[in-house]
Amino acid sequence: MWTRIKNYFLEPFRSRSKAELKKAYYLLLSSMTVLGFFAFLLGSHSIFFSGGVYQLSDVLGIIGALAAIYQFRRGDIDAAGKVLIGTIITIFTIQTVLTDMTRTDPAIRYRLYVTLVCILGCLFLFISFFRRIRLIIYFSGIFLGILTLHYVIILRQIGGTATLRMYTTEHFIISCTSVIFASVISCLLILLIEKLYIQAIAQGDVIKRQNEDLQQTIDEQTRFLVSSNESLKEFAYLTSHDLREPLRNISGFISLIKKHNDNGTTEAHKKEVEEYFEYVQKGVGQMEDLINDIKEYSEINVLQKNFTPVSMSELVYQVRDALETEVTDTHATINVQLDMPVVQADKTLLFSLMQNLIGNAIKYHRKGIAPVVNIRYVLSEGMYLFSVEDNGIGIDKNYYDRIFYAFKRLHSKEEDYEGTGLGLAICKKIVEIHGGKIWVESYPGEGSTFFFTIRA
Repeated sequence: MWTRIKNYFLEPFRSRSKAELKKAYYLLLSSMTVLGFFAFLLGSHSIFFSGGVYQLSDVLGIIGALAAIYQFRRGDIDAAGKVLIGTIITIFTIQTVLTDMTRTDPAIRYRLYVTLVCILGCLFLFISFFRRIRLIIYFSGIFLGILTLHYVIILRQIGGTATLRMYTTEHFIISCTSVIFASVISCLLILLIEKLYIQAIAQGDVIKRQNEDLQQTIDEQTRFLVSSNESLKEFAYLTSHDLREPLRNISGFISLIKKHNDNGTTEAHKKEVEEYFEYVQKGVGQMEDLINDIKEYSEINVLQKNFTPVSMSELVYQVRDALETEVTDTHATINVQLDMPVVQADKTLLFSLMQNLIGNAIKYHRKGIAPVVNIRYVLSEGMYLFSVEDNGIGIDKNYYDRIFYAFKRLHSKEEDYEGTGLGLAICKKIVEIHGGKIWVESYPGEGSTFFFTIRA
């Protein structure tokens, strides 16, 4: 039953913040409690014939509580709280102040404490629902006025008894002091609550941003792992295929060598055997290169990153030193933009990336033309966009995507361009680990430009 009532009245607040929903829930409990309390008083006053004034005030209290609940159902929580508090003030004014005007019992001076309890209850409601210091001050003045009126009425009923007047004055001073003290404490509590609330919001924003960053990282890692799993079968197949080819060649030439040895060792046979050994040695070299590249590719782990500040200028010059032989043999020129940035990256992986890109730019040069490699960058939308441009043989646009997959070579092993087909696949994996993308723009016979991004 209570669950249905709660859901019905809290429906207008479902789309609001959790703080507003919680505030509405407590105000609903207070309104229902006040309604039940006045209904109980009406029944008690009717049974014990306490008087028409009490019964009238009880009915007014029930009407006020229902009006507060009506405002609450409309979604106006401020109006509901004000109606509820106004009802309580009105009812205890009637039942403690006005009724005492017709009484002569000297003990009515103690009823000042009843008034005080009602006042403190209202202050609690202010603290819970409004948290406005100005309202606390306004209503504290009203409460003190009610207490003073009550005090004057009691003095009139007591008459000239000095002792009772002294006791009544003492109770009045204590009650007023209590109201003032409670108001000050309420204001301090409101300031503290607001400060804690602001801190909670700030901490909530920080936690939310951290969760968003963490979720973004998890999504990136998940996409990378899914992509890796999807290409795992193809990678395994292509690896076994490329490893079998040099093994078949080696096996075939060893069979020929054995056959020639069985037929004798003439000079012609010796020359052919030497040629066969050269092919065998070439096949072994291909296998060594392939195994080394597979080892490098498999050691690139997306979950193990050692990101540190890396100067791209220093890194490019280190790569150039590592490629000194190729640069000298081809008379290559490597131009580097002067203000290259410092990035947060894994230096070992980034070195491998630049070595592959610059090495390819030198390797795939046009015959008779010295390679020229230009390395630049721009900052765009929070990402560093790097480019490695060459004047080499270029790439047909139909192969832009294919070249970044493992073992997808555009040139046969019989051509002058050596390689295993893993270099650009390694580059792609490294760039993705750094949260970026890699692509190429090229024109056959004019050169290629490889672009990749890294977070700034």
